[in-house]
Amino acid sequence: MRIKKVLAVACIGAMTVCGSCKRETKDEKFKRDFEQFTLKECPKFMDACTRMDSVCYDIESRTLTEYYTVLDKLDVDSIYTDEQLISTFNETLLKGLKSSIQLKQYKDEGITFRYTYRSLSTGNTRLELTFTSEDYN
Repeated sequence: MRIKKVLAVACIGAMTVCGSCKRETKDEKFKRDFEQFTLKECPKFMDACTRMDSVCYDIESRTLTEYYTVLDKLDVDSIYTDEQLISTFNETLLKGLKSSIQLKQYKDEGITFRYTYRSLSTGNTRLELTFTSEDYN
């Protein structure tokens, strides 16, 4: 009788443990990875005028968003009204995305990349660029 109780408890325990084991989807892993990256690496200055504040992955839209704050020389209205300058920046960022080996696994999954730049002085969004798999493939 004692052996049956021990076996019953062991079986219930095993079912509980196995029942709570859920395989993480790629999207869930991406979300977790970028949350950990943000905790470990952010804020991080990319250059003298650009600070990366966080990186977030939205599972529903399958979008990776990198949030930056611009300051000093980059926190000036005239930069963001110059169409030629914005076009050049867009092309440079897209070229970097296309050639990025670090982002290969995400590009292979066809996720969308969004880059948001906010002003340190006003808190307003200065620039937002979005690239889909059609752009970078």
